[in-house]
Amino acid sequence: MNYYPWVDDDEDESFAWLDASRKEELDGRGYLLSEGVRCEDWFPKGLVFDLSNERGSTLTDSIPNAFAMRVVSEKLKGILEQETPAGSIEYLPIRLRTPRKKVLTTPYYIANVLGTVACMDAKKSDFSMNAILKNQVMRFRRLVLNEKKIPKDVKIFRLAEQTRLILVREDLGQRIVDEDCNGMLFQELEDFGSEFRGRA
Repeated sequence: MNYYPWVDDDEDESFAWLDASRKEELDGRGYLLSEGVRCEDWFPKGLVFDLSNERGSTLTDSIPNAFAMRVVSEKLKGILEQETPAGSIEYLPIRLRTPRKKVLTTPYYIANVLGTVACMDAKKSDFSMNAILKNQVMRFRRLVLNEKKIPKDVKIFRLAEQTRLILVREDLGQRIVDEDCNGMLFQELEDFGSEFRGRA
């Protein structure tokens, strides 16, 4: 079975993006949203994210952003709930606010994929480690997975060696695409990190 990195669709300029400004409400804890741990106990209720005024205005099923978060629509949340075991993804409700300061009623959620799977094939992959977080990959130039280490029933997971990276099994990715969800791309694993090849 093939697995694909879930990345933002930055090719369509009409798509709305989250504003990249720091979220003060998440200061000191926001990093936990990319570590695969539960966050509902401390996550601020009614948190509002601003949409960028430098991007488009089309709301997608996965809102692209610079925070490595999966911000999903009610539709995409429903698909994930059907396809994954209960409790394997935590859904944290948020609101979106337009550049004109209108808070939208359209429901969105941070889909916080819980747990991690350590399955990078270190011998075949090409990567640089994080100088501060010693157990985390800073940058991949090539990622190769050892699929024997991926549990057979897991359709979506965080890579333990780089927890902000979420990988999706082919059948789940195909269903998401077939149901016309937008805002994300499921990148070919062979292409992941290609923009860094040839660099140190």
